[in-house]
Amino acid sequence: MQILVLLASVLILASLQKSVATETDNKTSEFVATKEWQVIAEGQAIPKGLHVRINLQTGLKEAKLLDESERGTALQSQPEDQDQDQNQQLEDNEPLALDYKPDIIEESLRRVKEQKKSYAELRKAYKEFQKNFRTDGELIVQLIDQYRNFSKTPLLESQMRSKLDCLENLEYLLHQIDNALLFIDNGGLDDVLLPIVVNDTSVPLRVSAMRVLGSLASNNPKAQIKVFEKNFGSHLAQILMSSGNAGEISAALHAFGALLRKFPLAQQRLLSTSGTQALVKVLQSPEVELRGKAKVVTLISDLVLEKRSVLEASKDANEAASTMAQYVLLEFEPWLQSQGYCPAVDHVMAKDFMHLLEQPEVVEQFATALETTEDLCIATWSQSSGLRHALLTIRNRYANSKDEYRLEVAHILAKLCERLFNKPKHTEL
Repeated sequence: MQILVLLASVLILASLQKSVATETDNKTSEFVATKEWQVIAEGQAIPKGLHVRINLQTGLKEAKLLDESERGTALQSQPEDQDQDQNQQLEDNEPLALDYKPDIIEESLRRVKEQKKSYAELRKAYKEFQKNFRTDGELIVQLIDQYRNFSKTPLLESQMRSKLDCLENLEYLLHQIDNALLFIDNGGLDDVLLPIVVNDTSVPLRVSAMRVLGSLASNNPKAQIKVFEKNFGSHLAQILMSSGNAGEISAALHAFGALLRKFPLAQQRLLSTSGTQALVKVLQSPEVELRGKAKVVTLISDLVLEKRSVLEASKDANEAASTMAQYVLLEFEPWLQSQGYCPAVDHVMAKDFMHLLEQPEVVEQFATALETTEDLCIATWSQSSGLRHALLTIRNRYANSKDEYRLEVAHILAKLCERLFNKPKHTEL
């Protein structure tokens, strides 16, 4: 029995020695490639022209013979002069050894700490932003108070810039209906705009204030009522009659139009007195440029069309009786006629038509106004050789243009000339 045990021990020991010897031989012997992937032992040489890869699951190098379909596309073993570069690429793709892992953990922890610090800084910055954040309402109240403080001290050049900046910010904010009403409720009309429009001698300030006024009154019925009650309409009409500054006239027209549009009571009160006179006065003024006069005829045309559309719509809809009564009482066209609107437009077109040739958008504004008020002024305009000459000259010039917009305006003028002068075939001057 002991002999058998001893014999078995000798056989096992021999087998183990053979296994170790075989493994050692494989590590030092040349790699024998097949069509299957085989692990490349540490330090084992491999022949050229094999397909070599790193097994991403085990982290070991493997190689096999190239298939025909892989030639030219697979990663192959390189010649000896490129072995160093290839080995470097393989090393770069190898998984990190165990002794590198603590460094990775430390680096990760460091980055996490940095991210936490950045996040804390973001929270702090956000809290500072919240402290400085202001709603539109808070900004409006702040700007009103700021302007009140300005008015308590003598006007300096630096304060002029600050005042203009304040008004510019208000013009932007007051386009919104709620913001405009908040401005009015906090005394903005009385403490900011009214003193500038009525008493201030600075033209830039008056221009900015009237732009703010136009901004808050546009399409805002409640604001229109407040502006009307403060008698801004009369002050604006006075500026239109007395000013020779193009910017001031433009701003006043903007505010005046914002107050009057879709507000028949204001139209009745203002246009029956100084309002219509002021508009015609701008048309007659030699100091006002054509673009300013075009804004006047556009406003007049809009107000005439507004009344007509309301009266026409009332035939098919149940309009409020009070609104209808206010428009019925409006006699804007007779007021225009009595103030000399028809000859004023005739004079502008006859005198300045050469300047209109290069301003087709202004020509279109005048053409629209001529169409709108044609019935009112046809007796004057149909007999005006100067107006006829101006319209035909502009029409002929635009009709020979290649510009589509000019061609459209020429078409409008042709129809207008046909109605006014009843000579549709006349093309020669």
